[in-house]
Amino acid sequence: MGNEKMQRKSEELWDIFGDFGRVEGMAEKSGDSLKIESNGLRVETAEEVGAAGVTRRRTVVRNMANKPLAATCLLDVFRFDGGDFDVYTQANTWMNESRGAWQPLHTCVETRGGGMRTSFGAAPVLAVWNRQSRRGRVFHLMSDAAWEMRASVMPGGGEKTFLQIETGMNSRHLHCTIQPGGEVALPEVVFYEFTDKTDLDCHRLHEWWHENYPCRAMPAIYNTWLCRFDKLDFGFVMKQVLKAEELGLEYFVIDAEWFGKAEDWTAARGDWKEFPDGWFGGRLGELADAVRASGMKFGLWIEAENASGKSEIVSRHPEYFRRLGGEFYLDFTRDDAREYLLGAVDSLVKAYGVSFIKFDFNCDPRVDPSGQDFADYNAGYRRFIREVRERHPGIYLEGCASGGLMMDLGWARDFDSFWLSDNQSPIYGLHIAKDTMLRLPPSKIERWITARSAEKLQPDYFGNDERLLVTEDAWWRDVRSIAPDFVAAFTAGGPVGFSCDLTALSEKHAEYFRSLVAEQKKDAAFWCKAVGRVLCDTPEVVVLQYSDVALKDVRVVVATRRSRQDRTTVRPVLAPGLEYEHQGQRRKGVFWMEHGVAVETGITDAKELRFTASADGTATLPDGVEGEHP
Repeated sequence: MGNEKMQRKSEELWDIFGDFGRVEGMAEKSGDSLKIESNGLRVETAEEVGAAGVTRRRTVVRNMANKPLAATCLLDVFRFDGGDFDVYTQANTWMNESRGAWQPLHTCVETRGGGMRTSFGAAPVLAVWNRQSRRGRVFHLMSDAAWEMRASVMPGGGEKTFLQIETGMNSRHLHCTIQPGGEVALPEVVFYEFTDKTDLDCHRLHEWWHENYPCRAMPAIYNTWLCRFDKLDFGFVMKQVLKAEELGLEYFVIDAEWFGKAEDWTAARGDWKEFPDGWFGGRLGELADAVRASGMKFGLWIEAENASGKSEIVSRHPEYFRRLGGEFYLDFTRDDAREYLLGAVDSLVKAYGVSFIKFDFNCDPRVDPSGQDFADYNAGYRRFIREVRERHPGIYLEGCASGGLMMDLGWARDFDSFWLSDNQSPIYGLHIAKDTMLRLPPSKIERWITARSAEKLQPDYFGNDERLLVTEDAWWRDVRSIAPDFVAAFTAGGPVGFSCDLTALSEKHAEYFRSLVAEQKKDAAFWCKAVGRVLCDTPEVVVLQYSDVALKDVRVVVATRRSRQDRTTVRPVLAPGLEYEHQGQRRKGVFWMEHGVAVETGITDAKELRFTASADGTATLPDGVEGEHP
């Protein structure tokens, strides 16, 4: 708007108060910013509209007084006309990540992350749907601290009401002290309008994300954890290295227990070094050399924030740590504590040629004594992660917190991808990945294959006695057989990993997975930039679509579970005017969308459909093939 200035009431933009009173008055707009000075504070909000019409809001609060000021509420506010609304939120707990649900908005619906892990208990996403206009808006927090999000029906005078959305730092225990001349940034808010209530038009978020934070890699990984957990030995792992090489995997990662003594490896948390009497007998370097000699890259697991009271570092430098009950966790707000851990990581990279680090994060205090809602702590942790990447360009950094409890847009800025869940059942995992896709691009969501072959079982109805068995939980206590194609459907979309005994795969299943990995690697560039859609989401049928932004290369995955129907009709989202080839038939996108494609449904079965358009809008068919009505 150039130099044009406009005014808006502060209560329509923010809810900010504390020992200084409340920020109130008229905010002035100049360009893309809204500013106000009130009671010693200057508040400035900037909004930028990016790819796919997605808007990012950044709000900064600066102390202009000559004394410290303490804020007890720091929220961005969005107001809309009244109406009949539904609200969508996601619960996020261990093995049950990203469980989304809609509910009517009668008075107020609130969701919050109240601890140090930003996705523990709930995910930082909230959507509202106007049942009258059949339009919605979804809000994502780029979380940097404990947070809250709230949708409320507010009185607007007389019988009239309006809808108010509030997002920001968790005000339950907040006492954020801002020093003179200092500032605090509220969590960035990413929001946009959607028309599809099933998936919140998540493809728009994905397009925006790829524009701002391009994917660096789409790896195929082996991780030891769900193979034998912490009961490994050198010979067994060497067998996995050979099989991982045969499958064409690119990274080989040793999870927990590579450090410390075999009888109590957890006592060495915080020291992050191998012991000669550990599980590998001091041969970790030999193992790393074998991994690199196979053509794969080597990786290790580190629980960066955690430490044992028995560790050497806690004894030498207790000041580096905070205490939670009997546990210790590194104080990332301290420069010396961060530098210690950076030195430990540098040593591991140098000693073992580490190219991949799985950063776990299992500590979760519920109250920050500083009153800062863990904002300072998380900022220190983020500085640590970014310094690791700066010191070691090209290193792949995976985020994990008991599965997906630090899996959100905020941390996605710094981690290449996330360990989706400790429940890597393809059936449960498909649903977790589907719902996580509503708030993260597919490229950030890892899919892990935890499987083994079983032969000479009870023959099935057709006389087959070989099965592919998968875990149904995080412990291998519950197992079931499954069709390999369903596993392939689960792994579509993001980085694919194996965390199982690869020697327990039959040659038939190993060949199937070799082909799967080869196909994923061939299409890595596509998956790095893919946007996702949920076309169908029912207990019996899930249909996911992945495509490029221009909808020229479209992959549709149809997964069925105990379906009571012979077939289902899939209607992909295509560019109406482009011509697409599908199974030897060529039609305009509008035709495929209107008529759909009939897909046979089985019991725990999956199929992939592909629609491909040429660059000039016409599809190329094999010689002698004519396009016919499907």
